[in-house]
Amino acid sequence: MGKNSRLKKERKMIANNSQESNDKENKSLSDAVSTGWESFLKTIIFYGASLALIAPLIYSSKYYFPFVGPKSLYFMFFCQIIFFAWLILAIYNKKYRPKQNAIILAFGLFILLMAISSAFGVDPSRSFWSKFERMSGLLMWFCMFGFSLAVSCTLKTVKEWKRIFFVSLGVAFIVAVFGILERLGVKAVTFSDRMGVTLGNTSFLGSYLMFNFFIGGYLFFQEKKNIILKIALALASVISLVAIYLQGARAALGACVGGALLVGVLYLAFKIKNKGISLLGKVALVLGILAVVISIVLLYLPNNLVHNLFGKMATEGRFANWAIAEKGFLERPFFGWGPENYDILFPKYFNPCLFTAKCGGEFWFDRTHNIILDTLVGVGAFGFLAYLGIFFSIIWVLRKKYFKDKTIDFWTFAVFTVLPIAYFIQNLTVFDMVGSLMMLALVLAFVAFLSFYQSPEKNKNHYTAKSKWPLGIVLVVGFLCIYYFSYKPYQLDKGIILAVQNQYQQERLASYTKWLSTSSLGKYQITDFFADFSQNIVQNNIEKAKKEDLIREIEAVASLMEQRKKDSPLDYRISLKLAQIYNTYALLDSSKISLALMYGEQAMAQSPNNQQSYWVLAQTKLYTQDFDSANDLAQKAIDLEEGVLRSYQVAAQVAGVSGDMAKAVEIAQKAVAINPDWLKEFGDLLPQEATSTEAE
Repeated sequence: MGKNSRLKKERKMIANNSQESNDKENKSLSDAVSTGWESFLKTIIFYGASLALIAPLIYSSKYYFPFVGPKSLYFMFFCQIIFFAWLILAIYNKKYRPKQNAIILAFGLFILLMAISSAFGVDPSRSFWSKFERMSGLLMWFCMFGFSLAVSCTLKTVKEWKRIFFVSLGVAFIVAVFGILERLGVKAVTFSDRMGVTLGNTSFLGSYLMFNFFIGGYLFFQEKKNIILKIALALASVISLVAIYLQGARAALGACVGGALLVGVLYLAFKIKNKGISLLGKVALVLGILAVVISIVLLYLPNNLVHNLFGKMATEGRFANWAIAEKGFLERPFFGWGPENYDILFPKYFNPCLFTAKCGGEFWFDRTHNIILDTLVGVGAFGFLAYLGIFFSIIWVLRKKYFKDKTIDFWTFAVFTVLPIAYFIQNLTVFDMVGSLMMLALVLAFVAFLSFYQSPEKNKNHYTAKSKWPLGIVLVVGFLCIYYFSYKPYQLDKGIILAVQNQYQQERLASYTKWLSTSSLGKYQITDFFADFSQNIVQNNIEKAKKEDLIREIEAVASLMEQRKKDSPLDYRISLKLAQIYNTYALLDSSKISLALMYGEQAMAQSPNNQQSYWVLAQTKLYTQDFDSANDLAQKAIDLEEGVLRSYQVAAQVAGVSGDMAKAVEIAQKAVAINPDWLKEFGDLLPQEATSTEAE
């Protein structure tokens, strides 16, 4: 018994020594993180966030949609870098873990509902990846959430946040100066016919500068000692406002001016000590809120001053688009169609008016240009309520911190209360891109930081001894995310242009498949782009190139579009494109007419009010010698909306090919009677001078 007892004692000692050794090893790892590694990872997060904010300056014509893709991939890359750096910190140090936080909870709930809507939407792939033209799918929102979480939990002092804001304001200052110079005609800073310098559009420029206008104001009021810096900050905000005005970003300009007035009203209501002035300010605040809410409601109701004024400033096409969105929402009210799936909804309820000048002449929409309807359609009523919850959580946190906890000053409360309101209101007429999404993530991170901000002496370290395996998992997962969500899409973005620039057919067609297999980001739009490119080659060389070469060309893109059809069977654009492709293919191989007919009929079923469905199917009927059907289809396109020139052109062409020239002339005469300016479009059918005299 004594011997056994000694053996047990020895085994226990060995086990204890082993445990002590493991504890020491774990402690050494924790200590490593607590010293040099902590500083290193914090540096990565701070400078990673700063570099991410340079995204608006990123531009390269070597990429597909050069104003959007490179910026978005650049921003998402740094979001992932700082998120995984923060995750390591959070695992090994409790100090960097998120506290109970209304902002992060509201933001996280919206992301969760967005993910549910994506999973159960009409095309989950499209919802997750989006496309290079927009880059605002679920992947971008995941990156934004990771950015906000990492930065809000890592930057622990107002001083650090001010440094981040100075970076943002510095980049915005450069963009604003470029915007002013561009408007003054300086070619060196002109990147797009639509203005907007490196952002490629005046609305996107305005949204981005609007955020920085308010951030500049916040920094201005925070600066107490340095007069020169205060003047510089005021100048930066003014220059942003001037750039917004000169670039014609009306929504952003209105948001800036209205927001500045609201800050002034808040000052009167809650900062001035005089009770009379304070009461006046509170009355003005209530009246202002009522006016804004009533105006938003009137915007959606026809035949009133607000609605009619907006219709004159934009076009009737906005209202037609909104009506489509409302029908789509009612069809799937709870979780919506899934983010980025408006492409599929839009043709279903297409309004023929969209082809006319009255409705703007734009007949492809992938956004409603209204944040309320975009959100309702994409993520449904539940997602929309969660989205509103983000804004209410900001106001709730700032109100609590200013009035109850008294941990922030008036200007922090006022500016960051007004900024999201101004952002939301300007988004009633525009939509988000990477510039505004990036700034939204930054603002959410800052308010989240304010919600659990503590004085430095309370920010004690809380290191926990952990094994090494979590670090390995984080590094592996981080590498895979960066590889698949940043590097592979980057390769694809650059490869798209390289593919169409290849002069050798066999290599070019092979590169189509190669690049499309690189990443799923934007696969529908890219395939459509390749199909247009190759179809133009075939149509332009139908009489002079070898038939087998043309067949190889059109067959390659037809095969790619067939695959996209399997991926997204409800996509009208794919059905229409396949009908067009097989119409072209039928010129080389008459057996393909049946496929053109099949896809034309599918397109018609998916968008029965869209003139394009009738035009393409009428062409197919001509190939089958079914002239009566072709003429009927062409006439139905005219009946959908009499103010569309293209419908008359197609109808006249169909009548001419059918051998009824008298009918072709009659159609041309009807067209010119509706719009005399169309006379030159029918020069082969109508005597120009005689018809001109008739029209007069």
